[in-house]
Amino acid sequence: MKKITAVIISLLLVLCSCTPASQSPELTVVFADVGKADFILICCDGKFGVIDAGYKNSKDKIDGIMQEYGVKTLEFAVATHNDKDHIGGMAHVLEKYGAKTLYITRLDGEGKQYINMLEAASIKGIPVVKIKRNETFSLCGAVFTALSPDDSLIGLNDENEASIVLKMQYGKKSVLFMGDAQLKAEEKLITNYKDELLCDAIKIGHHGSDQSSSRTFLSKTNAKYAIISTGDEEPAAEVTINAISACKMQLFNTDTDGDVVLKTNGTDLTVQKKGG
Repeated sequence: MKKITAVIISLLLVLCSCTPASQSPELTVVFADVGKADFILICCDGKFGVIDAGYKNSKDKIDGIMQEYGVKTLEFAVATHNDKDHIGGMAHVLEKYGAKTLYITRLDGEGKQYINMLEAASIKGIPVVKIKRNETFSLCGAVFTALSPDDSLIGLNDENEASIVLKMQYGKKSVLFMGDAQLKAEEKLITNYKDELLCDAIKIGHHGSDQSSSRTFLSKTNAKYAIISTGDEEPAAEVTINAISACKMQLFNTDTDGDVVLKTNGTDLTVQKKGG
């Protein structure tokens, strides 16, 4: 009897040791269709963050997505730079949802939208961090690293070249969020990094403008998917579309596809039209 019991225990131990570890929670990134603007929602295990917040008049669309995904409050908000198509709705987002931290670029702004954003953060008691290159923050095991801008790009006093560029690493999968970074920022990224530029998906810089997303830079990322956030008022440039095609990336464009949803568990990654 003792021998039988010992055998059973041994078998149970073997079975337990062969049981695969539970997968990481699914992480979802929503690239919202807010015209030629950026609003990106990141969701994982009941926690949320946003990158940019579209125009001021994007708030109804933003609230609709927030409600759909059950957002009550944010772990972080990122304002990649100070153009109104990226921070116009940020004061509303901070006032309505709050955030543990607001990350902004180190290039100061002067416009009304910038002032409103900082005032909303102050009223809500949200710490404002001017993020530096190589600094990180996290959400549900996903690590976000600021790859740009460096001091030389800040010195150009150009809002777009001073955009925060983030790399999100979740398990074995990663995404590059380019903000409105343009060709000079891309050149600096190539100089400053190598393997760090490799990713599975890239949010194309500056809405697919001909001032960003060189074929040389895109080829360094080896991305499978490219996402452009723009509208029919200013479609993506043909040269950018051609560069994406030459790099054999599958293109998604909010102008034609509507909201685009990326999902990953850290092992697998998919991108598709919302509901598609």
